[in-house]
Amino acid sequence: MAGNLSRNRGLRPWTLFNDIRVARTFPLGERFSLEGIMDLFNIANRYNVADVNPLYSQAGIATAASDPRQFQFAVRLKW
Repeated sequence: MAGNLSRNRGLRPWTLFNDIRVARTFPLGERFSLEGIMDLFNIANRYNVADVNPLYSQAGIATAASDPRQFQFAVRLKW
């Protein structure tokens, strides 16, 4: 029985994760400091395939995707 799918058809395409973190510390006297943090995930907002269909009839078709662009902000008090 000969199939008609090309070689390596069920593989996922390459994934690009471009995350960045920016942090800044602000001193509040001698004992305390305040740290501001900003995280950016998937900056380019690229469609990253998380999984593909393994069935021979629809092999290689994307079935799940990674998260879109996201921002996260945080403030940390240190003493």
